[in-house]
Amino acid sequence: MASLRDLQSAFASAVRFGDAGLLAPFVVDDGIEAERRVGIYANNVRENFLATLEATFPVLVRLAGRDWLRQNGTAYLRTNPSRSGNLHYVGERYAAFLESGLAGTPYAYFADVARLEWAYQEVLVAAEPGSLDLASLATIAPERQGEIVFGLSLAARLVTSAYPLLAIWKANQPGAADDGRTIRLDEGPSRVLVIRRSDHVELRELPEGEFEFLAAVARACTVESAAAAARQADPSFDLPTSLVRLLRLGPITDWSTPR
Repeated sequence: MASLRDLQSAFASAVRFGDAGLLAPFVVDDGIEAERRVGIYANNVRENFLATLEATFPVLVRLAGRDWLRQNGTAYLRTNPSRSGNLHYVGERYAAFLESGLAGTPYAYFADVARLEWAYQEVLVAAEPGSLDLASLATIAPERQGEIVFGLSLAARLVTSAYPLLAIWKANQPGAADDGRTIRLDEGPSRVLVIRRSDHVELRELPEGEFEFLAAVARACTVESAAAAARQADPSFDLPTSLVRLLRLGPITDWSTPR
């Protein structure tokens, strides 16, 4: 007799790949043959998966077309079945899937578009971030300020791309005005902060130095190390000016110092 694990594996394989051969002997037909019964489950899983993928990546749908996304999404489902009971996480590995599958093609930038759209989805459901205690921060002695370790907001993500990612995203939003401008993929890199506000998600292009500073913050670097990384990327980076701007922008929500 097959173990529960074997039955579950056979069921998962039948749903993903449409092969009910291993499972059929264990299915009671009750007037509907085993293949058709399994097919109902397979169809429901596929359609729910693809509908969620379409809702998660609307810019990709607009760029590539719904038919392409459904065909590509079906291949993604077979190699990346959902590991969560929450459909929200269906697209978690889609950018990596596209990066592998589209490398070296004119559509390689789709992977970065997916990465940006997934960052948007992540901040939508992220935990509520704290607020930065500036009064306590001001008590740190000047000679120890370089030791401060800032924390990136739980509702913020950083996305970088060799392509003009934010321009592509904006041009493919519902109701976007057609100004006749053609976006060229070689226009230059994009460094985007994705951050949740009280009533919307904001996407903002950052200067290279400030982006690298926040990327270092996300790695739990000290202010001194983060500033060094920022200046390496952009020698004109000015810590006091940029820090004031970033604190007002909101991606930094906590801080600590070594004991």
